[in-house]
Amino acid sequence: MMKKLLGLLTVLLSFGVHAESDSKIINLVQVDDMVVTNLHFAIFNSQNSTAPDAQNQSIMLEELVSTFMLANSPAGKKLMAHPEIASAIQVSNARLVTQALMNDRLKNTTVNDQEIQAFYQKHYANGANTEYKARHILLETEEKAKSVITALNRGADFIESAKQESTGPSSSVGGDLGWFSPNQMVKPFSDAVAKLENGQFTKSPVQTQFGWHVILREDARSAPVPTLANVKKEVVDAIKRQKLAEFIRRVRDQSNIKILAKSMQ
Repeated sequence: MMKKLLGLLTVLLSFGVHAESDSKIINLVQVDDMVVTNLHFAIFNSQNSTAPDAQNQSIMLEELVSTFMLANSPAGKKLMAHPEIASAIQVSNARLVTQALMNDRLKNTTVNDQEIQAFYQKHYANGANTEYKARHILLETEEKAKSVITALNRGADFIESAKQESTGPSSSVGGDLGWFSPNQMVKPFSDAVAKLENGQFTKSPVQTQFGWHVILREDARSAPVPTLANVKKEVVDAIKRQKLAEFIRRVRDQSNIKILAKSMQ
């Protein structure tokens, strides 16, 4: 009976029952007290490396149902109380919400013409026109960043270290950030890059609101002064990132953060 039901649901999915932000939420399957919707399926589907075709969507849906079934079973709920599992869930939830919040802030932050003109005059028309090519390794703690620097000092390959250790989205390409102007990065990051020589990496971790960075400067070049029209999108994006950094600082200032342990040991 369940296979027939999942088969019918798969037919619906194959006809485009997707769960976008403006789409209707459709209840697909009830697993005990848990209702599995097309939104659950879309998210579960997106986490796979290859998009399923109509033939294997049924397998994907069965796997999703089994996932909720096991997670919400008495044994699964008991395991959720284990400190390591509970902590992993909390970290995963926090990362998901934080990324969604930052994306939302960047998307919905407004920038006016006066802000655009002022930023352009400061960073382009009157600024030093140098572009840098760099890689970075983003870590969650200063201790982890120092450990990576120690490994690099001992001869570890920067690109491989970025692939293995970095928590940033550029980890898959060895931390490659391509060419950028200083205003495209937050100030502590761009200042650190400017102080390096080509081929050097930072000997101390660089802290930004995103975490702790180990930065490798690969190259630098002079760039002509661009017109505002050519860099307007870049300027708007940079201003939005600045406003996001200010938002994060405000939240931090309003938060009650206490250091409870002197070390991680």
